[in-house]
Amino acid sequence: MPQTTPPVLIAGAGPTGLTLATSLHLQGIPVRIIDKLPAPAAVSKALAVWSGSLEGFAGLGLVDDFLSAGIRLTRLHMGDSAHELADMEIAEGVDSAFPFTLILPQSHTEEILAGRLARAGVVVERGVELVDFHQIDDIVRATLRHPDGRDETLDVPFLAGCDGARSTVRHKLDIPFEGYTEPETFILSDTRMDGPLDPTCIYIWWSAKGSVALFPVVDGVWRTFAIRDEASGEEPPTLAEIQAHLDACGPRGVVAKDPTWLSAFRVNERLAAAYRRGRVFLAGDAAHIHSPAGGQGMNTGIQDALNLGWKIGAILSGRGDSEALLESYEAERRPVAREVVANAARTMHLGMTSHGQATRVVRDALLSIASRIPAVRRKIQVAMSETAIAYEAGPLYAAVHRISGGTGPAAGGRAKEVSREGWSLWSFLSATQHSLLLFGPPCAHADLRAAARRYGPALDVIDMGTEPEVLERYGFTAPGWVLVRPDQFVAARGGEGEMGVFDVYARLALDPAAVG
Repeated sequence: MPQTTPPVLIAGAGPTGLTLATSLHLQGIPVRIIDKLPAPAAVSKALAVWSGSLEGFAGLGLVDDFLSAGIRLTRLHMGDSAHELADMEIAEGVDSAFPFTLILPQSHTEEILAGRLARAGVVVERGVELVDFHQIDDIVRATLRHPDGRDETLDVPFLAGCDGARSTVRHKLDIPFEGYTEPETFILSDTRMDGPLDPTCIYIWWSAKGSVALFPVVDGVWRTFAIRDEASGEEPPTLAEIQAHLDACGPRGVVAKDPTWLSAFRVNERLAAAYRRGRVFLAGDAAHIHSPAGGQGMNTGIQDALNLGWKIGAILSGRGDSEALLESYEAERRPVAREVVANAARTMHLGMTSHGQATRVVRDALLSIASRIPAVRRKIQVAMSETAIAYEAGPLYAAVHRISGGTGPAAGGRAKEVSREGWSLWSFLSATQHSLLLFGPPCAHADLRAAARRYGPALDVIDMGTEPEVLERYGFTAPGWVLVRPDQFVAARGGEGEMGVFDVYARLALDPAAVG
């Protein structure tokens, strides 16, 4: 891409904005990423990195950095007063290249992403604020205010608002942030803990007096969540208040000390009414916020960025139908966030805010029974891992789903890992290109191989072989093919010689002649 190409402007340098910047940079797209804060937040904030996000980071070439820095969770313990009700394996039944949950403070996630960008010459512009913008045809004209008070006018092809729950971009677009604020005040602490806690486990405990959740942060430090008494205000809690909640609700024998972060906050359950206006987009907390129950917020934002990044990259590289690609972002990602917000609210109300005797008796009985049923345990874990997501709306899906044959994974579903003796499919999937998986002997798919060569580096061909277990993994009993998008979702699939569905999708996302 010529160096004179205007950069994509990203407002907000949290995990969502940094992931988007990384995706675009790896595609050769110039990018500027700004953040009005003079320095990154030092507190840990979000903690869990789920399987779906780890798969995405693998496509960006970053997953080893995350795995070496994080803690792999093993089990979830849940109890009522002195009684443990459930002891469940974390990520049980998760079908993924990374079938586990990683604990890594958000500040470290941002360090990894920002560090990789900086080494590539892309530096977050700190203390620079987006103060205004408007669209002129296919250009977004943005006004940036620098720390010295100087205003800069910048014309860009796209603006991404990754600027958090109080998003300037969302407010300037006048997009409603639909939802409500929970009445309770939550208190949070990061402290060292004495007591019988396993640093690879999560503990969620309740009693008649309330509830408390404990998450490992880094070696020896634990995150505590609890709900403050209604009569109290919203000032940060004291260590004594945290300890009182642990004594009243938590696992027995746990003592908090040496706090590094004490905070009080209200929970919002909100979803933006739209994710796009023209060439301006919302992603991450600017588009959806919810309770920390389930730890899905940061991960949902990261996967927003992975979805949006390859589509903007395709358009600016002169590929695909621009309107179909742009329209598909909201159509695919907003239903995911709607479900995440609803699930987080249900989880919080069930586990954190309902403590009446009748409710506790029913909840304790259901949890005790459910934790002993493998199918129920797996369903819970798979939902949290964000590997069960499937896109079932939007122009890309609508164009192919009726003619994309075979069983699963179907168009719109996630690709599946295939591994054998040191070989992993996920080591070949990339966030910068589509991948065409060919199942069958080397002589199969001659026409498809020839068609794939037209797209050069935008499409990588991967021979999957003829082993029956590999074919079965992707629902084939005879030679076939699967086209995987850069965000690792299935674009289309077919049997040997079935070129029609490939051509339909290629016109929307790969073909230079289709630029609209």
